[in-house]
Amino acid sequence: MSAAAKRVFLSGNFLVLVALFVVAGLISPYFWTTENLLNVIRAASLIGIVAIGMNVVILAGGIDLSVGSVAALTGAIAASVWLSGAPPLAFVAIPILVAVLVGLANGFLITAIGLQPFVGTLILMTVVRGAGLVYTNGQPIYADYPEPFRFLSNGWILGLPAPAVIFFAITLVTWYALKWRVIGRQVYAIGANETAARLSGVQVNRVKLATYVYSALLAGVAGLILTARMGSGEPGQAGQFWELDAIAAVVIGGTALQGGKGSVWGAFVGALIIGIVSNLFNLLGVAPQWQQVAKGGIILIAVGLQYFNDHARVAWTMFRASPRSEGAKP
Repeated sequence: MSAAAKRVFLSGNFLVLVALFVVAGLISPYFWTTENLLNVIRAASLIGIVAIGMNVVILAGGIDLSVGSVAALTGAIAASVWLSGAPPLAFVAIPILVAVLVGLANGFLITAIGLQPFVGTLILMTVVRGAGLVYTNGQPIYADYPEPFRFLSNGWILGLPAPAVIFFAITLVTWYALKWRVIGRQVYAIGANETAARLSGVQVNRVKLATYVYSALLAGVAGLILTARMGSGEPGQAGQFWELDAIAAVVIGGTALQGGKGSVWGAFVGALIIGIVSNLFNLLGVAPQWQQVAKGGIILIAVGLQYFNDHARVAWTMFRASPRSEGAKP
């Protein structure tokens, strides 16, 4: 087993995932059923795809609150384009193009206008959600999608649900880009110290813009999978609180909210944890509002553990470097 694989399987997040999987099955007898596990995988894959994009943005020191709205708008546009009788590829290409444009708008507000990421993406979250409601007159759009498109949600690849395979493929590609490509090192450098990265020759604004475009692109992909599963575009309801779930998955996965530190595989595991927790709450009949309270608590605990772990590591490093730890006399 490679060193990277050992880090993934022996990490605290992965052990939490395994423990949670066992505990959930003991709490609810329905959790381990094949049908329920498939539902967990499909739901976690949607949030996971969004979380991978969110993870890239946060690694660069930003945040994207517009992902749920982008997914909703993407689904609504896909449904309307299909009903219009446009060419088959148009109802995939046009929604994805719109998602990319939202990502460009996010990046423009943050890099060119100078808005804080929270403010800039909050503006787009509201505008995009409203634009979807205006576009559809506040009503869902029902569409009888063709089988090749429904395959995105209901199909099977190598014995696994298609959304799970897409999620894993996106995670693998993103890991490769962050690990082995120049832009990946630049993303980490900007998140760790933006000023130092700029002085080192990194085109900070261009890289930041790319992260927001990538986040919106993946939100658009998740929106297409969701509308394929629902058979409709839901501009008001689709993607609600996805930004919270994605941020929770990223933080649980160990990515620092201030940027510069984290792993795409951590976000992958974090999305699975969020999926299991949400599914268990549903099986136990927990009200949606209390589910949001619990997810907020999970984020608080994860951030607290990050804070404690970072300070404990600093304290341990200082202790190791002290003369006393080396056996010298005080």
